[in-house]
Amino acid sequence: MAVLRRFRRAALFLCLPVLLAGCGRSVPERPSETVRDLIADLDLAEIRREPGLVDLGTPEARPLLRGGWSGNEGKGAHTFVWSDGPESEMVIFLARVRDIPLTLKGSPYSSPSSPVPPGQEVGLLLNGAAVGRVAIQGEEARTVLPARALREGENHLVLRYAWTRVPNEESGGASQDHRRLAVAWDFLRFGTGVDEQERVRAAGDQLAIPFGRRVDTFLRLPPGAVLAMDDLRSRGGQPGELRVTLRPEGGVAREVARLRPGQGPAVVKLEGTGTGLARLSLLAVAEETPAGSGGLVLRRPAVAAPAAPGAPAGARTAATVAPAPPRPAVPAAGRPPNVILYLVDALRADHLGCYGYSRPVSPHIDAFAGGAVLFRHTVAQCSWTRPSTTTILTGLYPRTHKVNNLRHKLSEQALTLAEMLRARGYRTAGFVTNGNVSARYGLGQGFETYKLLPYKHSSAADVNAEAAGWLRNGWTKDTPFFLYLHTIEPHTPYDPAPAFRRRFAPEVHDEALTQARIFRFLDLGKAVPTPEMFRSFLDLYDAEIATNDAAFGDLIDLLVRRGLLDNTVIVFVSDHGEEFLDHGGWEHGTTLHDELLNVPLIVRVPGTGPRTVQRQVQQVDVVPTVLDLLRLPVPPVVEGHSLVPWMTGGAPDSEPETTAYSWLSLDGSRVAAVTTPAWRLIDDRGNHPRHYLYDRRTDPGEHRNVADQRKVRRGYLASRLRAEERPRKGALRAGEATTDAKLRKQLQALGYLH
Repeated sequence: MAVLRRFRRAALFLCLPVLLAGCGRSVPERPSETVRDLIADLDLAEIRREPGLVDLGTPEARPLLRGGWSGNEGKGAHTFVWSDGPESEMVIFLARVRDIPLTLKGSPYSSPSSPVPPGQEVGLLLNGAAVGRVAIQGEEARTVLPARALREGENHLVLRYAWTRVPNEESGGASQDHRRLAVAWDFLRFGTGVDEQERVRAAGDQLAIPFGRRVDTFLRLPPGAVLAMDDLRSRGGQPGELRVTLRPEGGVAREVARLRPGQGPAVVKLEGTGTGLARLSLLAVAEETPAGSGGLVLRRPAVAAPAAPGAPAGARTAATVAPAPPRPAVPAAGRPPNVILYLVDALRADHLGCYGYSRPVSPHIDAFAGGAVLFRHTVAQCSWTRPSTTTILTGLYPRTHKVNNLRHKLSEQALTLAEMLRARGYRTAGFVTNGNVSARYGLGQGFETYKLLPYKHSSAADVNAEAAGWLRNGWTKDTPFFLYLHTIEPHTPYDPAPAFRRRFAPEVHDEALTQARIFRFLDLGKAVPTPEMFRSFLDLYDAEIATNDAAFGDLIDLLVRRGLLDNTVIVFVSDHGEEFLDHGGWEHGTTLHDELLNVPLIVRVPGTGPRTVQRQVQQVDVVPTVLDLLRLPVPPVVEGHSLVPWMTGGAPDSEPETTAYSWLSLDGSRVAAVTTPAWRLIDDRGNHPRHYLYDRRTDPGEHRNVADQRKVRRGYLASRLRAEERPRKGALRAGEATTDAKLRKQLQALGYLH
């Protein structure tokens, strides 16, 4: 009996490590439907690793830094980062809790009047608990982060300084540096013992996870989902285990399995995730320290689930299922309709009456919307003119057409809407007023006539005059036409027509506010914004909208007089919005917040009644929508989707998982965003990389960053963004643009060049 009891205990010991993965022949059968292939989709996962050497001043170190750090600096090969403020915070990841030796090296700030810097004492706080103090004097300092204050996963380390100095004050105003400096940090070295050269790798049907690494996969889990793998083995001879944790949205992480190598196939149930949105984490933990170069190898790891009844094979892996297109709204009989793309530069949707604005600045646009399809939620693909307009004219995302900064021009390999329509017998003409869409930047492709109006004669009324002249002398009535009209009001400088200035900005008497350079002065601190200035800018902006609105009404009257309105599709859209200190700035091209991405889109189709579409759409949808309305094929390179199904009521109006994508690369800013009806994630990839997540239902102004509170939602949206940014066949290579003196002068007048 004693021998039997020992045998039972040994069998129980062997089964315990695999927990829910099963033991021996009790492993459940692997479902046939793959939800996420963890090898093929490794690029969508987030990889966390225990730190070793954190070389401050390098891009690799920035993701660990939170508040209290300045930008990266360097002298030759020597890189460093100044502390900025009374304390600096960083986040470190641990796979296993134990004492962690820490070496710090930095130099205290020394003022010009005191070349010998005073000693700096730095207090250390771990997850809110004080754990010691170190003296920083330019040499290496050593301490130990105690296991009692650490935890598995994310840890917050705060460096609290005994004193700070402001160079501006120390120099009596000679320095323009207003930072609160304490230490120029060279590096922090954490003695975790991990091999810093090792990486999580996927090859063939195997996924290798070194010890001290965690692979986080964010996805929506269907009922019956499991983690399945054919085998788990060790690499490097180091003993260890794979810890599997699941964190549902709004919940806490819970361990669902511990798997040890050599146990054969494993199937782990993934249950209790509520809405289904969850983070699945695979953590490789070594039994010994240091871990060295060992790790674990998973064979054919995947999240799988039973196929839904009646669902076709592979249905779960599709990102979206496009609705069957209904019959286009434009009749097929007779001559094809004309198309006018009317673009209003820098127009926020929330400053139009048809979008709920209280001031009567847009009566003609509102009347137009009353007989058209108004899309209530349209997301711009960028927050400045050239990338977003290129998207509108090509149906390509900025990450595909690659026109992202001031040097870029559209590749000749690109296919524009003008080229598509011209190939179908359309006469094409464009009259534009912003130098950023000059023919020098490739946007004249496909237009028989393409004219950038001179700056002093570039009002919307001037655009109308050019269009009227072309319709009179450059177009024949036996062919359909495509007109692209790009109007500049209400872009800065805010200098509205006198009649509308008297009506909407009668209290503005300072002419300096109507010059583009005022915003340059504000950015440089040479002008201080006041409540009166803020109100004046808003009033002038509204007066500019009213100026454009009157011209748009004149354009509609022109079409009526010429008998063209009833056979013309009109697309009214903006390239981006405008900021008025919504997030601390002015104008546009600075962020990807709602005030810059929420733009109007109104489409009038002859013979189609008015409709308001609540579904979120994007600028990239304009080209396929126009082609679908004309019953023309949409080239496979086009990335947007036709909106005709929603214009005709043939598709559901509200889709909570609809996503829109935006990018910004200008003047040192590198930002990307993914937007759903309920959420917006902004990924700042600049000198201070950070995620910003906003609940658009409770915080429509986007002022409360909940990325730390809603980590699963943040990770899920970030993975969607990474999926959208995967290398794509057909991506273009932007050309290098040149500007002449005339174009440069116009761009300077608009505030793009200084």
